[in-house]
Amino acid sequence: MDAEAAARTGQPRRMPVRGVSVAEGLADVLRDRILDGGMHDGDLLPKQSELLDEYKVGKTTLRQAIRILETEGLVTVRRGNTGGLAVQLPSETDAARTFGLVLRSRRVPLEDLAAAVRNLEPTCAAMCAARTDRDTEVVPQLRALHERCVELVGDLPAFVRACREFHEGLVRLCGNTTMQLLLGTAETLWTVHEHDWADAVPVGSDFTDRIKSGLDVHRELVDLIAAGDVDATHALSRQHVEYAQSHPLEARPGMGIASLPDR
Repeated sequence: MDAEAAARTGQPRRMPVRGVSVAEGLADVLRDRILDGGMHDGDLLPKQSELLDEYKVGKTTLRQAIRILETEGLVTVRRGNTGGLAVQLPSETDAARTFGLVLRSRRVPLEDLAAAVRNLEPTCAAMCAARTDRDTEVVPQLRALHERCVELVGDLPAFVRACREFHEGLVRLCGNTTMQLLLGTAETLWTVHEHDWADAVPVGSDFTDRIKSGLDVHRELVDLIAAGDVDATHALSRQHVEYAQSHPLEARPGMGIASLPDR
């Protein structure tokens, strides 16, 4: 089965491994097997003895192929009686770490990341409002995230984390997987920096007015989404994100991308 046919059927490629590097070719086949073969996080690939028999390669070649997949973060070797080659599917956190490393290598300022988020998140919020199933699939979850923010008003770091979950919810519930992953990666990276700021705020700092204003906007956003008002949702979301970002940015002017999400 060739690669195109495998993609259509959802089945992994079954072919002799050839090419300049047999190990790289085998890694390609095993990568297809993981990503296109319906495997899930934590699933085990066949035992190494079975892979050697199936693909007719030597032990050194198989070890090299496995090392490639380990470097990519797609598999990890488990030890013990129940061990083997365990699948690790890529996550937004993995993407955010790589994205953050690229931004750091280019000396990108935090403001640049913030600008991307405040331009893209309102689009996701508007997409939430445009969903025909928003009454059942979007609004109840956003209201629950908002109530969580209300419960944590007295604890600034926890409140900030809950608010980030609300904002991430707008992205996660937009209904478009590409936007979820694209913006979700940027949101994850921004979230780490916002958490760093919240954790460093001196005890006793008064954000009462900003907190009340933020909660009012969250409530209004959910109401606009429930009403299906796409344009008003986009406009209010843009205004709110810019306002919410102002404190972390003002506290660290000119700062570059510094923090990365935990693995």
